[in-house]
Amino acid sequence: MELNSIIGDIYDASENDDNWLAVGKRLFEHLGADAGSLRLQAGGGRSVNVFETRAENDHYVEHYLQLDPIRAALSSLMRRNEADGKVLLDEELVESEAYHRTEFYRDFAKPQGQEHMIVGLVGDSRRSIVGFYRQGLAFGVRERAALLTLLPHVRRALQLRERLHRADFDARLGYAAFEALPGAAIVVDGDCNVLFANSSATKALCYRDRPVCLATSPSSGTKLAVDNRGEMKRLRAMIRDAAARGFGGAMRVEFDMLGNSGRIGQYAIFVSPQFPDRVCDALVEGGSVPVLVQISELSSPRAARPSLLSELFGLSAAEGAVAAALLGGQSAEAVARERDVSLDTVRTQIRTVLRKSNATNLRDFERMGALLGSLGSHKGVA
Repeated sequence: MELNSIIGDIYDASENDDNWLAVGKRLFEHLGADAGSLRLQAGGGRSVNVFETRAENDHYVEHYLQLDPIRAALSSLMRRNEADGKVLLDEELVESEAYHRTEFYRDFAKPQGQEHMIVGLVGDSRRSIVGFYRQGLAFGVRERAALLTLLPHVRRALQLRERLHRADFDARLGYAAFEALPGAAIVVDGDCNVLFANSSATKALCYRDRPVCLATSPSSGTKLAVDNRGEMKRLRAMIRDAAARGFGGAMRVEFDMLGNSGRIGQYAIFVSPQFPDRVCDALVEGGSVPVLVQISELSSPRAARPSLLSELFGLSAAEGAVAAALLGGQSAEAVARERDVSLDTVRTQIRTVLRKSNATNLRDFERMGALLGSLGSHKGVA
């Protein structure tokens, strides 16, 4: 019964590293050990003994680690793949008299209470070792049997710990990546239910008077919505296509800008599967995959700077200024009037901009420019 209770504690520790200390104390009592070690990787790649609260023994790490004959013998076994799942006593690894004459035993192990040792080779991907030490009486058959029973559970617990740490790291990394995306970034399912929205999206699209918004209701939760029924139908079709492993698509939503009746506002919406095909099946049941929707305001005054466009696409100063004006929502006619040049000149410059940027048409260039403008400002939609 006591072993079963310890096994439960071992699995609990796989979810919370703070619990390893209690596991160590119970193992010391059960095995009659004075101390022990299980070194796991902590933050920053450091290796720490999770069975101890005291500060790491720098003398061991800096000097005696290289002299430790027990560790050297274990490393040799592991290189030959002869050790996984085994429990060994110190005299089975190193001849006792020779071990007691070593500098390691004389100056470190004996003063630290490590006269006798029993070690288990866990057999996980990191080749972890769990060891127990005591003075006086050597470890024997009872302790070996108990550790052999516990070892497979330690291995599975460490494997679970590694998966949980990886999942936590991936989640934090994914969150940071979404926050760094230019403009508003929203992850939805095939029915436009919002699974995640970055801070730019929650700040800019939370108002129902917006042509594109995150609409929340007690019955249906939060959905990505467009106020125009026809545009919403188009958006829903692209999202469903992406959720079914299609390509998604892009669209532009126009609206009257409040307080500026002479100017038309525009949102660029880009829809794509969030995950590549090869991992979709493992992530979502039923074949449906999460969909990434990115929204940028083409009419935002924070359009890409003319100098940035010129540097990226090799445009002249005049061509960069025309490109930036177009990305700001102005028509070719308005650009010609503002720059006091002919409409034919502006049209020629537009063709040059498209050619140098490798855009197939003006809408394609607007897609690139919207992302560049958001990337330059890091403020998302207005």
